[in-house]
Amino acid sequence: MPEFNALNELLKKQYEEMLLHGSYRDKQSARSAWRAINLFEKSTGKKDFTTFTKEQAICFKKALETWLNHSGMPYSLSSMRSILRHVREFINWLGMHPKYAKKFNRQAIGYLHLSENQQRASCASREQNAPTIQEIHSVLLNIPDNTDIDKRNRAIIAFLALTGVRDSALIRLKMKDIDLRQGTVWQNPNHVKTKFGKGIETAFMRFDPLWEEVVLHWLTHAQERLGFKLEDPLFPKSLIRSNPQNLSFENFGLSREHWANTAPVRGILRDAFESAGLPYFNPHSFRKMLVRYAMENCCQKEAKAISQNLGHEHMMTTYNAYGKLSFHEQKRAIEEIHAKCEL
Repeated sequence: MPEFNALNELLKKQYEEMLLHGSYRDKQSARSAWRAINLFEKSTGKKDFTTFTKEQAICFKKALETWLNHSGMPYSLSSMRSILRHVREFINWLGMHPKYAKKFNRQAIGYLHLSENQQRASCASREQNAPTIQEIHSVLLNIPDNTDIDKRNRAIIAFLALTGVRDSALIRLKMKDIDLRQGTVWQNPNHVKTKFGKGIETAFMRFDPLWEEVVLHWLTHAQERLGFKLEDPLFPKSLIRSNPQNLSFENFGLSREHWANTAPVRGILRDAFESAGLPYFNPHSFRKMLVRYAMENCCQKEAKAISQNLGHEHMMTTYNAYGKLSFHEQKRAIEEIHAKCEL
């Protein structure tokens, strides 16, 4: 196999430029497309993309079923579906390229699909559980409040419940984004990673008074005792330094820097739930908890307010993402309706 195909590299670069500046995709989306296209190129032995055929598409799908991902595991059906989608979009773009459109076999693009059964299986997901308000309460009471890191960790859990922000947004928030007087959070897309780059204004959801109490305690401590300024991270990463005496890295409190990714947040939640004797709930499950509360306790207007608080423009987005009932809940709701009809 040749190590380099000049035409393919040129086309990949042009496509990347189109994604970033013509379709307004972010860099992460462009990188995902690039990785998928590289896999397809590998399966063809780096033949020119312009020679695309249905045989290449079939061979590529078969290769994906045998190759291992970067973690050394077989590609899941959902990953294969995503990879094939990226390649289809690239081939579609190539089929409209002014230099190659005439000799391009566009009908072969249809072969870059999973089978119907695989497609359904790739979209199937296991029901995701969510914590209850009472469980969050017990976790917060179980976390010690001794050190700066303890206070930050408690506040992270309380803040996820109080606002329903995504963990990717939480790690980029700054002190200035919180308005305690109004009880709001401004997720500014200029420095906060929000879905689709939207600006989201979120009101505190005080379904448990302890949530706001813990967050307020952290903000007061960080600003008045630790000297945090408005431009500092709302939840800074830990300050890790090497100790020359024992040749190890140790925790020296808090830095003034944002976390680079959400892994530490998930680690904090995992430790907190396990310490409280509860199963681990990821940050996203807090959003489901809030929606479940709305479905059980709120009128339509109130549920719509919570939906918008989560950054959703349409209620159906909220229901489809977080509102699916288990069969037990579904059956219980039907029985409750029946009981009302008998009155």
